[in-house]
Amino acid sequence: MVQGVRRVLVIDDNPEIHNDIKKILQPKTAPDDFDELLSDLTGQATSKPQQNMIQVDSAFQGDEGIKMVRQARLDDQPYALAFVDMRIPPGLDGLQTIKKLQMEDDRLQFIIITAYSDYSWQEISSTLISKDNLLIIKKPFEAIEIRQSASALLEKWHIAIEREHILAALAMQRDMLEDKVRERTAELDQKNVLLQREIEERKKAEEQIRQHRDMLEEEVARRSARIVEQNNFLHTVINSLPHPFMVVNIADYTVAIANTATRKEGGEVPEEEKCYQYLHGFDQPCHESGLPCPLQGIEMNSEPALLEHRISDQEGKERILEVHTHPVATSQGEGEEMQTIEYCIDITRRKRLEAASLKNSKMELVATLAGGIAHDFNNLLMAIIGNIELAAMNMPSEHSSSSFLDYAVDASVQAKDLTHKFLLFSNFDPPARQAVPLGDLITTSCQAVFSGSNITPTFHFSSDLWLGYIDPGQLDLALRELFLNAREAMGDEGVITLSAENITRVGVGQAHPERSKGRYIKITLQDQGVGIEPKELANVFDPYFSSKVRGNGKGMGLGLTIASSIIHQHQGYIDIESTLGVGTTVHVELPAATE
Repeated sequence: MVQGVRRVLVIDDNPEIHNDIKKILQPKTAPDDFDELLSDLTGQATSKPQQNMIQVDSAFQGDEGIKMVRQARLDDQPYALAFVDMRIPPGLDGLQTIKKLQMEDDRLQFIIITAYSDYSWQEISSTLISKDNLLIIKKPFEAIEIRQSASALLEKWHIAIEREHILAALAMQRDMLEDKVRERTAELDQKNVLLQREIEERKKAEEQIRQHRDMLEEEVARRSARIVEQNNFLHTVINSLPHPFMVVNIADYTVAIANTATRKEGGEVPEEEKCYQYLHGFDQPCHESGLPCPLQGIEMNSEPALLEHRISDQEGKERILEVHTHPVATSQGEGEEMQTIEYCIDITRRKRLEAASLKNSKMELVATLAGGIAHDFNNLLMAIIGNIELAAMNMPSEHSSSSFLDYAVDASVQAKDLTHKFLLFSNFDPPARQAVPLGDLITTSCQAVFSGSNITPTFHFSSDLWLGYIDPGQLDLALRELFLNAREAMGDEGVITLSAENITRVGVGQAHPERSKGRYIKITLQDQGVGIEPKELANVFDPYFSSKVRGNGKGMGLGLTIASSIIHQHQGYIDIESTLGVGTTVHVELPAATE
């Protein structure tokens, strides 16, 4: 038990109570029986306490006691026990004083000394902040009651103080331990930081490696997808080509790849199929079939090649192919194998258009030349005819030279007609086109030419024949030239058949690539003349060409030329077919008028 002064405060308005308590708690000599009793109560051997071990102070009013307790706390010399009378007139009563004292010092112990109380225990319990530091002693009291109660409460207060000291010491020890723990923790934290830093660096390195790996995998996947996409795109592009496209192994002429335009009936390339078999249907290489072989040139100099192949299709018609080849080297096992990219363009239509364009250019050149000569020659003929007619007028009809002048006039008139045809051929005015019923125009022109002859025309016109979009004057001239040509070929008798029908051209044909699609009226003229040699058919529309012997009454070979020029100026088409000894058939196609 810690030795020291324990302060006791007595709050009572009766001074005798103060004196009695002081005598009890501060005896000059402590009786032995009290020591024994205290030893029995505390369970510890006690020695004689020192004088003034208990200090007793007095307050005669509640407010005074409150001030003394407050000041003692401020001086750090708190009271351990307070004796409080329940009635302390005229100020606060005992219960009110105790409540305020509890608010000032929550460790202070209380003994209420009263003869009677104005409050029940329930009221006291409900009013006070704490009830476990309170005892009640009835007046008159015995000294032993005061001493025993005071000793118990002082010891309780002392134990509470020691407990606080122990708790404070424990708190200090705890703080010291916490400091050591914090210090050790700080060291561990520092090491942990270093370890965490190393772990983070390793994680970062691993993450960088993982990201790099993922990037590589993504790049590989992206490039692989790109390659697949490019291959698919290339496959689509190759198969969308309308021309045959192949990859050929140069060493053995076998086809490695072929697009759909090349594959027969849409199937796959047969294994070991040769390019000449696959493309042309030959049973031997092109150079052995009389055609230049592009693979031979590539095998020699490894440079791209371009050449033409003229072959016959399944219908026996000539086709002109432009063969493009380009060498490439591909890896095959340990070495490289030379291959060639080969694609073929059917240029039959282009060649025919070029031939037609060249022919038209020649015709224009000839027409320009003929027109210039005919114009000057026509002026000379006018002077010749005029002078011959003047000479004939001044010469008697019985003169021996009169017949020569008549013959000269007839020849000059024929020459004039010829120069007129030259001028027509060289300088046609643009046709003034309009919608015209062709049946009436064909009938009128035919009857005008064959009238007075023994040739019988027959007509077969469709009942719903469209109107033609033509210049009636120019077309009449063209038809008359065709009819005159037929009359000269037939002689004095025979039958000429004329037909007209509606046709619709929906696309470009291989036989006539120059012909546009649209609505046309097809006129067919079939005579029973002597016919034309097959070798001469290609030249029948050339100027001055004639299969007939020239002479009186015979043309100079410009009739079909003029007819062809007029029809072409109408965006029409004309072609001719003939059989010797049977006759000739002329087909004319003219644009129909729009509905």
